[in-house]
Amino acid sequence: MKFTKNLCLSMKFYILQLFTILLFATSCSKNDDNVILPLNSGINITMRNTLQDAGQPEVTYPSLFGKPDNAYDEQAVLSNTNVEFNSALAQQNTPVGNISGLFKIDFTENSITYTVLPQLNDPFWGTGGIADVFGVTPEGKFDRYYFTFSQSHNIKGFTTTNNSINLRIDSDKVVVVEVRSGFNLQPGATFTINLK
Repeated sequence: MKFTKNLCLSMKFYILQLFTILLFATSCSKNDDNVILPLNSGINITMRNTLQDAGQPEVTYPSLFGKPDNAYDEQAVLSNTNVEFNSALAQQNTPVGNISGLFKIDFTENSITYTVLPQLNDPFWGTGGIADVFGVTPEGKFDRYYFTFSQSHNIKGFTTTNNSINLRIDSDKVVVVEVRSGFNLQPGATFTINLK
């Protein structure tokens, strides 16, 4: 009788422990499912580039060629497996000819990575080229990339691998990557913005 009572109490204790473990595992699983990422895969992204020299107004990239501000807007869909902007700022048939892309821009749900594409001898971007962009970005100059999302983002902050890079949150659908003074623009240079 005493043995049966102890066995019964032991069984109740083990069942209670098992129930507690299952409850904890289920709550952890639910919390993992409710993680809110900064960006959602599948959202549409529109990119527009602007430039601003020290003491000058901000202008859009296409306006340098007499085009409307939205003429060179680029579109992509956020994917964790594909690069969204393989050759950002590439343009065909401009007044100065065909322009190769300046950056490869790769999004994930929690990061943005830029990689410089052209080589030093690129006829537009390269040393001695029309734009001649290589070198350290001077004080007061900004190269800005406006990203407009088709739905609200969840970006609350960021860290970056380069102190000359800033992420500005303009609204719940617009963020701006700012390449600022001190960035050493060279072939193959890269930086990542980790989104929070």
